[in-house]
Amino acid sequence: MSGNLPARAQAAGSPDWLGWLRHVALLAALWWILTDGAPASWIIGVPAVLATAWLSRKLWADPPFSLPGLARFVPYFAVQSLVGAVDVARRALAPGMPLYPGVVRHRLRLPRGVARVSLANVISMLAGTLSADIEGDVLVIHALDARNDLHAMVDDLEPRIAAVFNLPLDGAPVTGGAP
Repeated sequence: MSGNLPARAQAAGSPDWLGWLRHVALLAALWWILTDGAPASWIIGVPAVLATAWLSRKLWADPPFSLPGLARFVPYFAVQSLVGAVDVARRALAPGMPLYPGVVRHRLRLPRGVARVSLANVISMLAGTLSADIEGDVLVIHALDARNDLHAMVDDLEPRIAAVFNLPLDGAPVTGGAP
């Protein structure tokens, strides 16, 4: 086997060109969705898709995510976003706007890198929460209602993000967070 093949291609015994083809197909599908299938968009789309595929394969020889993990994550995220948006709307429309803002510190189990940053970004996209900082292994979260169990939310979210990136979690759940 070639030393240039990505680890997954070598492990599966599939040639590198199949991975390249899947990558181009995924990016072409994304381009088609973003441009509403406009035929004229392919004048720019073909070079953009090919350049993006080449560059991303160079930067990430082994794809950094799992499609099955992503497929399981998207519906979960959609539901959580809707639940959070309803909560924020309820608070905004309620007389006296019941807010109990606060900061929660949570010790992370995800390894450092793109998965941690993705977790922080996802938390910021859920209504009522904002990732304020990552200090070493601790995520600092600002919440509209700090009485909610944000530690349980992060403990539930971390394995889902880990599955998206096909990564192990460090240790057992750390309910109760960080000092």
